[in-house]
Amino acid sequence: MEEILTKILEGINDIKIQVDEINQNIKILERRLDRLEKVDSIEHRVEVNQIDLTDIKEIVEKVESYQRHELNDFFQFLKGTSIKIFNEELHVINQRLDAQLTKIAKNEEAILMLGGKNNKVS
Repeated sequence: MEEILTKILEGINDIKIQVDEINQNIKILERRLDRLEKVDSIEHRVEVNQIDLTDIKEIVEKVESYQRHELNDFFQFLKGTSIKIFNEELHVINQRLDAQLTKIAKNEEAILMLGGKNNKVS
């Protein structure tokens, strides 16, 4: 159980790291766009715009890749893990129910035996 929780926490930490990286890339883009507004030369603006568009495209591709692969893998792992935990818990519950039913059956048998002895004595 601890291993599963550790893996889940590691997955969550990986997601946090990737989100932080995306946030940093967005901040870099915002700074570049701010600089672009301050530039006077039209040629320089075109040059900076081309660089920014390429960076934006790369970030969008990374986000799509992240959403498709990383999160999908994480949720598949989480789904498999939760099913495994559920099955283990269900197995334990069934074992406990079987043990209780066995105890009830033994008690019923003892009651019937006592009832039979009382009938013979009377």
